[in-house]
Amino acid sequence: MSADTYLVIVCDGPPRGAPCGAETHSPTRVTTHAELRSLRRTDGWRTRRHPEGGPLLDLCPDCARSPR
Repeated sequence: MSADTYLVIVCDGPPRGAPCGAETHSPTRVTTHAELRSLRRTDGWRTRRHPEGGPLLDLCPDCARSPR
């Protein structure tokens, strides 16, 4: 038996909104979240900075199209 790590990005939802819960991952092996974000950018996933600082926030294609 073997194990591997699969990185996942979870949508943080629109600003001042509740997270929608959408998730994405890569069908191929990636070693960093930055690499995964780069791959998923072509599918419409977006990344933004939190207004007060802190970790990056991810948006699924549906939330990225929502009015801010």
